[in-house]
Amino acid sequence: MRKVIFPALTIVVAGLMGCDTSTPNSPAQQVAMRDEAHAALERMEAQDPSLVNSINNAYGYVVFPEVGDAAIGIGGAAGHGIVYQGGRRIGEVKMTQASVGLQAGGDTYGELIIFQDAKAFNRLLNNSIEFGSDATATFVKAGAAGAAEFTKGTQVYILPKGGLKAGISLQGQKFHFMPSNNNSSDSTTTTETQTTTR
Repeated sequence: MRKVIFPALTIVVAGLMGCDTSTPNSPAQQVAMRDEAHAALERMEAQDPSLVNSINNAYGYVVFPEVGDAAIGIGGAAGHGIVYQGGRRIGEVKMTQASVGLQAGGDTYGELIIFQDAKAFNRLLNNSIEFGSDATATFVKAGAAGAAEFTKGTQVYILPKGGLKAGISLQGQKFHFMPSNNNSSDSTTTTETQTTTR
């Protein structure tokens, strides 16, 4: 069985690390990515207004507009997100995940990670954060943020976009941070999601 699973897992991960997670390099791609992040955050806040307070009190957060979940016997996911600190964009992050399980589907979903303090946030900036078996995700719905708890300084929220599986595992998610290479300041104020510069 292992001879079948692990080569297949390699194929899934290789596919997920391809075009879908490539860094948007052109100005047009970067603007599109920021717009998608703003739109994803607005959709989450519309579903659960209590997220506004959680985000405003966060040390930092990451918005993944779309995480691709390719899971047919083998679970894997990948996505590209925008990193914010103090409501200002400070960089981008790639997420990849590979896990073996009995999942089936091909869902896509938005993902929001809120960091409680500098210690947790610096783990992201130093590429030393990886979710283990104790990581949990909260599905975005009214009042969800008020009941969510931090695990190792992080909270994770999921907003499904397609067909919903019974659950989404975070185990094995790895992150690679890329600081902004220009002086543009894209900022969000979650009470009225606004952009100062695009």
